Amino acid sequence: MNKLGRKLSLSISLAVIVIFSISILLTQYFLPKYYLHKTKERLEQVSNEIKKMDKTTFIHSKETIENKYGITIVYEPINSNVDELNEVVFSQLYKKRITLNKFWITEETLQKLAEGKKVNKIYDQGKLKSSFFASFMQRDDMLVLVGNSIVHFSDTAKIVNEFNLYMLLFSIILIIALVWILSKKITTPLKELKDVSKDISELKFETVHIKTNDEIEELANSINLMSDKLNKAHQDLKRKNVNLKIVMSDLTHELKTPLSLIKAYCVGIKDGLDDGTYIDTIIKQTDNISKVIEDLLNFSKIERDEIEKTTFDLIDLFHSCLVKHKIEIETKEIDVRISNSHLHQLFVWADKEKIEIVFNNLISNAIKYTEDHKIDIEFEDLEQEIVFQIKNGTNVQQTEKIEKIWEPFYVLEASRNKKASGTGLGLAIVKSILIRHHFKHGVSIFNNQIQFYICFQKNPFNH
Repeated sequence: MNKLGRKLSLSISLAVIVIFSISILLTQYFLPKYYLHKTKERLEQVSNEIKKMDKTTFIHSKETIENKYGITIVYEPINSNVDELNEVVFSQLYKKRITLNKFWITEETLQKLAEGKKVNKIYDQGKLKSSFFASFMQRDDMLVLVGNSIVHFSDTAKIVNEFNLYMLLFSIILIIALVWILSKKITTPLKELKDVSKDISELKFETVHIKTNDEIEELANSINLMSDKLNKAHQDLKRKNVNLKIVMSDLTHELKTPLSLIKAYCVGIKDGLDDGTYIDTIIKQTDNISKVIEDLLNFSKIERDEIEKTTFDLIDLFHSCLVKHKIEIETKEIDVRISNSHLHQLFVWADKEKIEIVFNNLISNAIKYTEDHKIDIEFEDLEQEIVFQIKNGTNVQQTEKIEKIWEPFYVLEASRNKKASGTGLGLAIVKSILIRHHFKHGVSIFNNQIQFYICFQKNPFNH
């Protein structure tokens, strides 16, 4: 038997032993006294009834009272001869099959009765192994005896206690058997929970299937939920660690190239090789480094900042962002087409400053990487959300790697060129903001177009 089973068996067995011991003590010492008390109480009740009757009514009701209460009643006029009185009462009792040893009514008893007192006596019934409890009272000129046979409890108590001992042994055996079954039923799922908890501690995020319809099943469900969440958190942490290594590698690349150029051009200036362009190149590379550091600081700041949601017009915010890129769009001769131009106001519930960053980065990204000098923008007003899409032409066909575009410093190979250089942090910032808003978003490549979409939540207070 397992530890829990042993503890339960011992605890319940001790409790049963204590209960049976108390029962045996009560049977042996207190039950006889209680039985005698109840007999005396019943005889007193009969005596009080008789006192309320007149003599004639009592004589006619005697047998009825005897049958009603299961007692014996005899009466006899009191005369001066005590011996004759004893013989008559003894004879009447004998006729009622009440045989008593050493039965005698004394002068002292008659004196007490004459004073209006009650006299109670217990007589032995010999071989019957019982006693006769007699209550004497005087009714007018009559001696009235109200009595009841009471068994001797020594033999009865012995039999009852012997039976209790057998019941105790049987109960302990039954308890051990039931506890063994019950503890096995309890400890089996607990052992499974212990094993899965150990697996979780070793980063093996297993789940357990337990159907007990009680708190153990609820505990199992909680552990399964915890395991799933820890697994997701662990996978996310592993992914972040991998991303961190990639970021550090890409950041090293992004900083090493301009630093190498700066050093080379500084050496050229020192050696007198400057043709008048070296300083401009150094300034340009310094600006590139500053841009990388600025983007990193912005990325870090956005990760730390709290989201402060307000209600604002999404269309108005987008057009204000688009205006900022007007000169660049015109310079590169890019055709920007906006579908559903009839939509003038679409209110959303979000952090306005951060959504502005999202629009600026997506517009900048589309301007920088479009291959067909076209950008298509669309707003779709649905029941509970607004779907925003921005598309531009691309030569990239790597649809299986497209999701990596959200990672910091990741740039699609076809777009990694000198004229479209960048830190690769813009889309990482976009993803971070959208995740913190819990907005659905995604990217796909279809028919030589790369498409980004965002599902904005409408203002809930307008519904």
